[in-house]
Amino acid sequence: MTEELPAKKKKFGYARGNYSVLVVCQNGSRSNQIRQALKTLGFAQISAAPTHVTALERFKVRKFSHVIFESSATDMPPLDFVMQLMEMDENCCLIAVSEQPRVDDVFGLLRAGSRHYLVVPFTVNSLEEVLTEAIEGAPLSEAVLNAPDRNSALVGVILNNLYRQTVLMRQAREFETAARELTAQTAKMIQSVDMAKLFCEGTEEDLLNEIIEACIARANIAASRLGRTRKRLQNKRVVDEDAAA
Repeated sequence: MTEELPAKKKKFGYARGNYSVLVVCQNGSRSNQIRQALKTLGFAQISAAPTHVTALERFKVRKFSHVIFESSATDMPPLDFVMQLMEMDENCCLIAVSEQPRVDDVFGLLRAGSRHYLVVPFTVNSLEEVLTEAIEGAPLSEAVLNAPDRNSALVGVILNNLYRQTVLMRQAREFETAARELTAQTAKMIQSVDMAKLFCEGTEEDLLNEIIEACIARANIAASRLGRTRKRLQNKRVVDEDAAA
C-alpha cells in the first residue's frame, strides 16, 4: 500500500508535467544539477539561461510558469531582474538560489515578487519542499512585506493565528466542522512561526522578546476592557437598585 501524500503535495504532483521552468544560473555545473533534480521530480519542460538579461530576452519569446534564478548579480542586479520579470508576468513563480542568503537580501526579493528561495548545496527533497511551498504555500502578506518594523508584523501574524487556533480548539469540542478547520489552522500556525524565525530581524531571541512584549500589550488591552466592562456593570447595578428602591 502506498503512503498517502499530503493534499498539498498531491496537487503539486499532478501539475508537474504542465509546468515550464527556466533555470537562470551562470555556473554551468549548478545549472545542470538543478535541471537534473527537476527532471527527477517529474518536470519535463526545462530550459536554461546563463544570465539574467538572457533570461529576460528568452521570457519575452516564451513565457515560463517558474523561474529559478541566481540571487547574485550576473549582467544585472537580481532585484532589477525580479521587478522586470514581474512586469512581464505577475503570475510567474520565482525562486531565488543562493549559497549564503542574507535575510534582508532575500526579503527584498520577496518584496519585489519572488515566492521562495533555495539554499545550495541542495537535495532533490529540499528542492521539492521549496517548490511545494512556492506553488501552494501562502505568500507573506503585504502588511508584513511593507512593515517598517518587520518583527512586530511577523509577531502580529503569529498571535492572530494563535488566537484563531485557541478558538477552534474550543469549538472543536462541540462542532465537527471546527475540528476539520483546526487541522488547516494548525498548519497555518506552524507556518507563521517558521516564517517568522526565517525572516525575523536580529536573532530568534529578539523575536521571542517581541512575542513576549506583544503578549503583555494584548493582555493589558484585555484587562482594560474587562475593567471598563466590570465598572459599567457595577454602575448599572447601582442604577437598577436605586430605581427599585
